[in-house]
Amino acid sequence: KFSQIHVGILSVGLVIAASMIFSQHRSSSLPERRRSLSVLDPYVGSNALPSWAQHHLVDVTEKPNPSAETALFWHIPKSGGTTAKRLYECLGQTLANRLGADPRFGHDQDEEIVVFQPFVTEPDIKFVNVDTTTKQGILRAANLGLVASGKADMIFTSDVNFAVHHLFDPGHKGRIFALFRNPVDRSVSKFYYLQGATWERTYRPEWAGMSIMEWAMKHNLDENFIVKKIVGKKLGETADIGDLVTAKEIIRRRFIVGLMNDMEESIRRFNVVLGVDYTGERGQQCMGQYFGSNDKKEVPANANGADDGKSKAANDMNSNPHPKILEGSPEYNLLAERNALDMILYNYITLLYAEQKKLIDSYTTVAVV
Repeated sequence: KFSQIHVGILSVGLVIAASMIFSQHRSSSLPERRRSLSVLDPYVGSNALPSWAQHHLVDVTEKPNPSAETALFWHIPKSGGTTAKRLYECLGQTLANRLGADPRFGHDQDEEIVVFQPFVTEPDIKFVNVDTTTKQGILRAANLGLVASGKADMIFTSDVNFAVHHLFDPGHKGRIFALFRNPVDRSVSKFYYLQGATWERTYRPEWAGMSIMEWAMKHNLDENFIVKKIVGKKLGETADIGDLVTAKEIIRRRFIVGLMNDMEESIRRFNVVLGVDYTGERGQQCMGQYFGSNDKKEVPANANGADDGKSKAANDMNSNPHPKILEGSPEYNLLAERNALDMILYNYITLLYAEQKKLIDSYTTVAVV
């Protein structure tokens, strides 16, 4: 009986704490948001990390050792992951991704991990022969000993919980990275993108002509996507405050975080931790290709500088132009409320991003690879 009462009190406390945070997150200053987010700390116990995060990933405060760690990049849809993947292809990193097991390259049936160059005209692009974007592909990669082989510099996956659990172990730990985006902006981008993305597994032509309000209330199945993915819940399941606390702690203690709206600086930090040298001629070419010119930064679509409700992506090679949903609008507020846990978590991530700069800058002596 005492245990039931204790759990009830804890649950009520978590709900009150989360409500306080969500009510403050839009208008508060950085110090005020930091204080409001700290009210969750008493609910975080020493066992807050699940086993896969506790034992399969290095702590964010551990000095990077690129020769002994394999980087895992959590590719969150519509959050800059495709740009990051293309950049690291350009920088000559050997990647594990969807293309590695594409049958047209002839390595999908290999019984050992091999590195290959799929494009004759682009010898810097290298893959290992596995697909780490699906559960089946992750299990195949695990059976082939992907991480133990040491042949992949970076593993890209959208299924972070499953990938870390199966690919890594206490003897072969991973270093995890992710780019995060405001959950409302990410949802809106996904809504418009999947209407015309015929090449995607999740192509949704039936969304064309649908209003954001109708889609958000009746058709959006990935509310609180970030929290659910981290804790391993299915998108159709309900996430709760306890899941938020667990996700918060996993990100705080294990993730090198980046922000899509500060992409160049985020990539700089990733490179420091990865030990990737981008100061040479090739590295500068790659960085310039994605970040070099001001006309590729986000600007109003109207040439005279007026914001007419449209936005232009920061990188034209991977742009997804669409109407912009303004903060405070009914559409924005509805999406924010239906993704309340992700909004709280995103605000916490922006604080971590600010705080991690000093730590990562202290790693600038990490040996390059």
